[in-house]
Amino acid sequence: MAADLSKHAKQTFQIVSLLATVMVVGIHYKTDVPNTPSVHDATWNELLQEFWLGGIARVAVPMFALTAGLFYFRSDDGTWACYRKKFSQRCRTIAFPYFVVASIAMASWLLMQRLQSQPVDMNVAEFLSAWMLRPPAEQLWFLRDLMILVAITPLIGCSTATPIRAVITATGLTAAWMLNWQPLPIVAGWHVLQMETLLFFTVGCIASRRISWINSIVHWPARCSVALCGIWGGLVAIRVWMRADFDIWYLNDYSLSSLLVHQCSIVVGCLAIFAVASRLCARPLLRLSGVSFFVFLIHEFPPRAVVERLVETVGDPSLSCWIVFPIVAASCYALGDWISKTSPTSFAILTGGRTPARAEELSGRERIVAPVDQARERFAS
Repeated sequence: MAADLSKHAKQTFQIVSLLATVMVVGIHYKTDVPNTPSVHDATWNELLQEFWLGGIARVAVPMFALTAGLFYFRSDDGTWACYRKKFSQRCRTIAFPYFVVASIAMASWLLMQRLQSQPVDMNVAEFLSAWMLRPPAEQLWFLRDLMILVAITPLIGCSTATPIRAVITATGLTAAWMLNWQPLPIVAGWHVLQMETLLFFTVGCIASRRISWINSIVHWPARCSVALCGIWGGLVAIRVWMRADFDIWYLNDYSLSSLLVHQCSIVVGCLAIFAVASRLCARPLLRLSGVSFFVFLIHEFPPRAVVERLVETVGDPSLSCWIVFPIVAASCYALGDWISKTSPTSFAILTGGRTPARAEELSGRERIVAPVDQARERFAS
């Protein structure tokens, strides 16, 4: 029998989810960005927010996608029965939370429009599109992407089934991602599938056949972690210096050189955050990681709209990020932990079974690879 992810590796992925979720909260509560390409025209506040939240934090989505791909394919045997089972499971753990949060966000938006006496000029088709495909809670685009990725997993598995196919597929997707090529159409304001999520989900698929590599990363010496973090921070700093107002989220505010440096910083950052997380596997953090998906679901809208209104009345919005971001992150985690204790069933239903207790259980359980998985690993070698 071949060993699967080690206990330490499982714990590391849980800590990565915790760190990445905090980063996502920071991204959504960023309050100021440089307005021109030159760093000389930007304030220190703008540059610091761009460095941390526009640069360092951008590894969050790639790590989410890579983790999702890895954990999907590590137990996939390639049969249609397995596909149907996994698709049904993801409907409960991804599509259902998406629907609940989208519904809450849409109802909150309608209430805000009514309180502000602003008319809602939408026909039925536009309303349904906004509700189901582009809800006000912006973070849900990732869950929409994830369900599409789950739907096409047979195609991803087939395109990476052999080493040659895996190399060709990974090379093509990496080239497209490096150049920010988004070939898929936009539906309801979002691309049908972001190239970044497709690439890193596919990388997770390939990594599921190289589990020993992942297990080895958690044992890298401290000097490797320090070196990776130094390179990561250096690349982000260079990108900020090259193009302070860098933005590729449905915009083209970048040069080719700044884009390539940005994408390289994400690749290095993924290795760095995993190496760092491997040294943070303390029991309290492992338990808290079980609240991360809840925080991801509820942190953005309507809380952000309320916070923005409060900030506008009490101080300088451009500087509020440094206070609001940690308060919101800590409050969401505290709320999630409290709900998981007082109403564990409701919490588990909303989060698709991602609970603090489940996080502790998963981190402590070893798993043996089934013979079919072992055969697939030998075939892919």
